[in-house]
Order: sequence, then structure tokens, then C-alpha cells
Amino acid sequence: MAMEIFMKKLTSVDIDRRLELPTDTRREALPPFQDARENMFPIMLEQAGVEVRVHCSCKAGRLAFTKGWIEIARHLRLNAGDVVTLRREDQGGYKMTVKSRA
Repeated sequence: MAMEIFMKKLTSVDIDRRLELPTDTRREALPPFQDARENMFPIMLEQAGVEVRVHCSCKAGRLAFTKGWIEIARHLRLNAGDVVTLRREDQGGYKMTVKSRA
């Protein structure tokens, strides 16, 4: 069964700059950072059927998706108020789903 890592209602900052992950994000479900401040992993976009490599950075204990995230936001035409959910699939991959605010 897939494990939900986080769910977040997007803000304009999330769409235009980077996606700050919620404080209750299940960090143990993300790839390990291995003494680095940033790691990179592929996320499958469920609605688009496309895989995008996303950089996840950790600064001052806060996680954020940086490189790759803006491409996701534009590709899926995300808006403030949309809700994104990231899950780790049973076979080990990551999948993001979007629920539009409309």
C-alpha cells in the first residue's frame, strides 16, 4: 500500500519559487540525504504520466523542492489553493497527485 509523505494546499510562493514541505512531512519516506543538504529523485506526475527529477533541499531543518518543482507547477498549471499529495509507491517510486481547488 502506498505511503503518503505529505499533502499541502499550495500558496503563490509555492508555485512561483519553491515548494516548502509541511512540517509533518514523513521524512523517513524520502530518499536519504547522506550528509548532503540536497538530494534528487524522480517523481511521477499521475495526471500527466510524466516523470520529473526534483531537487529536495534541507536548510535550517526545513525541506523544500527546488529545481524541477517549477517545471512541475507550470506543466500541471497549478494554482494557489490546489492541493498536492506525494506518495511513495509499494515498488519504491514516488507519485504526485493534484486536486484542483475548483
